[in-house]
Amino acid sequence: MKMLKKVLKVSIGIACACMLCVSLAMADTSTFTCTSNSCGSLDFRCSKNVRIVCNSDGQNYAAISDHKSGDKVYGITSGSSVIYYNTKTKGKHYATDGFDATDTADFANWSSL
Repeated sequence: MKMLKKVLKVSIGIACACMLCVSLAMADTSTFTCTSNSCGSLDFRCSKNVRIVCNSDGQNYAAISDHKSGDKVYGITSGSSVIYYNTKTKGKHYATDGFDATDTADFANWSSL
């Protein structure tokens, strides 16, 4: 039952990230970060300590999301139905330096669900 709850939470989170990134892709935005404080001009906020980072080239997108106290970061792209994940340090957000892909390129060394 615990695993089912985790999968459900990840699925809902990924669905929200997809909707957000599709909106950004249509707006031709390059990089967008959402936190509990703000999400640019969108009327959307993440839960406390949750962060979503989206990259878009106007047609495609890639996004990652993590919780500061968690040990995993999840990623998606518009060109794939795969949900990717990687480990991270608890108490810190995943480092997004170099995360600039709008396809599966940045997820080459990640695992998939």
